[in-house]
Amino acid sequence: MAGDLPAPLPLPDAVAANVRLLDGGEGWLRGLPDALEGLRDAWGLSLGRPYSGGSCSWAAPARTADGTRAVLKVSFPHREASGEAAALRFWAGEGAVRLLRRSGDGFALLLEECTPGTPMAAARTPADELLTAGAHALAGLWNREATGDLGLEPLASVLTEWAGLTRERLDRLRPEGVDPGLVHTAADLLESLPATAARTVVLHGDFNPGNVLAAERAPWLAIDPKPMAGDPGYDLWPLLQQVDDPFAYPDPEAVLCRRFALVSGILGEPVDRLAAWCLARTVESAFDHLRLGRPRGRAELGQAAVLARIAGV
Repeated sequence: MAGDLPAPLPLPDAVAANVRLLDGGEGWLRGLPDALEGLRDAWGLSLGRPYSGGSCSWAAPARTADGTRAVLKVSFPHREASGEAAALRFWAGEGAVRLLRRSGDGFALLLEECTPGTPMAAARTPADELLTAGAHALAGLWNREATGDLGLEPLASVLTEWAGLTRERLDRLRPEGVDPGLVHTAADLLESLPATAARTVVLHGDFNPGNVLAAERAPWLAIDPKPMAGDPGYDLWPLLQQVDDPFAYPDPEAVLCRRFALVSGILGEPVDRLAAWCLARTVESAFDHLRLGRPRGRAELGQAAVLARIAGV
């Protein structure tokens, strides 16, 4: 079959450049053409032109031998992608694309295709409507309690690492004008919030509007999870922040309070707890940017002060 079909097209240049920066990235790129041809032949696929987005995976439209439209995704093996197949299997299409097939290592996936597939980030719809729709999709992902060994990292373990890194970066970088008390409060929340969760769910891990696509069998379906198992409140912040920028408004605190109130009932999570999660994630993100010399880090620390007032901490 390999001789009868065109070779799969290579990874887009921007994605390939990012993969080359990763440990083992060059070797993975060299082996990718053979891996794609092997998957194509073993799974009986016709492959289209790869999508241009993403950061460390090859993904393209595919068609199976029986004519089913799908997407083949092959990820560079890394920690955040290791649980994707397990999460998609657990969700079974509730709020996310369906998993049709997986490789033995779980880094090659055949996925349900979303049609029309427009990202929520590109939708010309008022922010509150998008936020409501996204919250309903997120609630679908949390519909079942995560019990037993699902092969996913516990959120608490990951955030213990992040809390330590946040404190270490504060001590090492000592950014001028930063309130160390706020930073320590956020680091403490990274450790304490998972321990006080009322329930444990399979988290998406990166539920931003670019990872939520318009679909036919549901209004919106999530793609590209970086899943963990833990407190559902962790998942909200990218959606709340990116349906449009609340800090671009004259009174961002009022905008955020309205948005938290809007999603709280849909998600079944208290406003103060959601705000505390957003505070903790914002500070951790800020110090990740600061260590790389990115000015966004300082902007996020200013945003964290607003979230702290809403959370009452």
